[in-house]
Amino acid sequence: MTASGDSIITAPNSYTNKDLLLLSQILHRQGLIEPDAVRQYEDLDRIGSEWFHHDSTQLSRRTHENSLTKPPTGKQILQLYENMLEENSDCSNTTELANKFYFARVHELEHRIQQDKEDFKSLLAESQT
Repeated sequence: MTASGDSIITAPNSYTNKDLLLLSQILHRQGLIEPDAVRQYEDLDRIGSEWFHHDSTQLSRRTHENSLTKPPTGKQILQLYENMLEENSDCSNTTELANKFYFARVHELEHRIQQDKEDFKSLLAESQT
């Protein structure tokens, strides 16, 4: 893999909030709360595989919101996690990352629902004229 390909895989801005929330939840479910626990975990390859093969990630891939073509390696997962912490300096652990991505995702969904409501009202008004 090229360095540029590796940097895309480990760049949080290459993923949606939904993708990063899922990764944070998988790490959290494994009890990998503190960064040192993630750094010391010996099976991050399995975490990468679980994340890649999850239905949500597969949907993101099909809709071109996620450019992964194969499961990220454990080393790539660790670098992505470190980059997530670096880019979200208000977060110091996995729980805080998960909470941040959760609320960002909720905000995205609320915005989408509001936009759909406005679109529906506009279409309804057009059909009544």
